[in-house]
Amino acid sequence: MSILQNPSLPKTIHAAPYAAISPSRPELSQQGRVIYVTGGSAGIGLAICHAFGEAQAATVILTGRRQGALDKAVETLSKKHPKTKFIGQVLDASDRPATEKAWAQLDSDGILVDVLVLNAAFVTHKQATLVDLEYEEAWPSWVTNVGANMDLIHRFYHQKKRAAGQKLWLVNISTMAIHDFEFVKAFPAYCASKNAGTLLVQMYAQGVSPDDMQILSYHPGGIYTESVQKSGIPKDAMSWDDENLPGHYAVWAASEEAKFLHGRFTWAAWDVNELQSGEWKKRLEEKPTYLQVGVVGLS
Repeated sequence: MSILQNPSLPKTIHAAPYAAISPSRPELSQQGRVIYVTGGSAGIGLAICHAFGEAQAATVILTGRRQGALDKAVETLSKKHPKTKFIGQVLDASDRPATEKAWAQLDSDGILVDVLVLNAAFVTHKQATLVDLEYEEAWPSWVTNVGANMDLIHRFYHQKKRAAGQKLWLVNISTMAIHDFEFVKAFPAYCASKNAGTLLVQMYAQGVSPDDMQILSYHPGGIYTESVQKSGIPKDAMSWDDENLPGHYAVWAASEEAKFLHGRFTWAAWDVNELQSGEWKKRLEEKPTYLQVGVVGLS
């Protein structure tokens, strides 16, 4: 009977990085790996790049639409993490011909990506109900948050130079907005498209073993990014989380320790030790659809 009831939130909720997800832990080492982070020149994406640098990844490729921001990010990252090679790639993920060219170049250069982090997103900053949004205002959210990610996942999984049995890691930066109805009222196009994007990633996980391509989606937390600022939310509106929390969580998500969450959606704030114990562990083991996108009320 208890398995049909939602357990309470983890007792420990984090607003900043903590020991279990520290990129400096040997168990989370990314040595020898190539990491590809979309939208990596600022905010959460940049924090993720820093975390993989701290975990001693061999190469981190970060994409962004602005050359200046990318150059600045690569310079900062390279100085702080000299053992990791950082490459800035000017790319609008929604531009399929540009994405095709970028990944063809990776293949030509003999680069095989081990970890794909889907961080780039499109947000319609106009606050309105969906019926009041013009098609041209709403549709770009689906183009980037669903279509572009599907294109990237396909290219990532089917890399020509991938050896038989070589494991890949897919980390999807989702959002609490996929299940927060108050947020939906303000930004319906963003919420609906991110929900669809998370479901898309979840469906990929249903078709592959975590030993083939390990997949995890998560809400990064309340981070005051440039995008949040553009939406009109003032910085003093709430107590914001440390951007390094989702940064470190991305590294943990790309480790064997996170294998038990294959295909699930979590929050970076949830304590990973608690997720692996007690009621949470039982729920995850006994209910395959737990922490997944679906229709509430139907088995």
